[in-house]
Amino acid sequence: MVSATFSKEGTLSKIEDAPLSGGADGEKVGDKEYKTGLELLENDIINIVLMAGKDAASASLLAAHLKKTAGNKRERIGVLGATGVEATDKNVASDRIILASPGIKAKTFDSTTQKEVQVGLPSSYMAAAVAGLMASLPVQSSPTNKVLAISGLTDIYNTGKLEKLVQNRVLAIEQREGFRVVKGITTATNTAWHQITTRRIVDYAIYGVRSGCNPYIGKLNNERVRNAMKATLDAFLTRMVNDEALISYELDVTATRAEQIQGIVQVNMTLRPTFSIDFIKVNMYLG
Repeated sequence: MVSATFSKEGTLSKIEDAPLSGGADGEKVGDKEYKTGLELLENDIINIVLMAGKDAASASLLAAHLKKTAGNKRERIGVLGATGVEATDKNVASDRIILASPGIKAKTFDSTTQKEVQVGLPSSYMAAAVAGLMASLPVQSSPTNKVLAISGLTDIYNTGKLEKLVQNRVLAIEQREGFRVVKGITTATNTAWHQITTRRIVDYAIYGVRSGCNPYIGKLNNERVRNAMKATLDAFLTRMVNDEALISYELDVTATRAEQIQGIVQVNMTLRPTFSIDFIKVNMYLG
């Protein structure tokens, strides 16, 4: 922390270090503190949530937060570190939760030896790296096969372990021309929501449609206004098609006479998200 001193005239006269006080380095934080922190984020528009230092053991706390924010129209995705290839990770099943593995190696300076050394950090740090990668990508771009800007892995998994991790719905990292995401997946058991891009595309569509509809609340519920609303939503969804987030869509904006009396407009959509290539099958024949 830095302390700044100003003169009576308002000009900066002095800057000096001012150490923080009232706390301790490495002080332990429990689920109660994390829960309080998550509650402070409930009303904000956030795309990706991290629980620093937490892994799959805290998935229930994160899942409760994600369920509540989805109900409050604040949809988001959470990223945690995986506990490994153990069965405990199989208990995490949500299209809004991503588990990352393994941990990462980071460079630090050893004051005793006065040399730079590598230290192993748990998978919760990998979760932060994955979240950063996702944040850099458009919603339709899968993290699959993307390279992470990290200096090393705490574990180099063989093919068998990588396969087991993916089967357990864990986003695994392998060392292959850099450090790459094997498959960009959520922990959903429903294969329709298996790919991270599907969840992100749909959330983006929900947010865009909600934003497009909002200016029409309070206007006349007649055909002219409903057609204008449909044109606004058409423009947004067409951009998603042009950006290749959607293959196609169907949209209908209607209101029966009874719904008009109640002030209701029905927006019915069918979205067809674009799916990413996770693997390629090659059939070769010798003639």
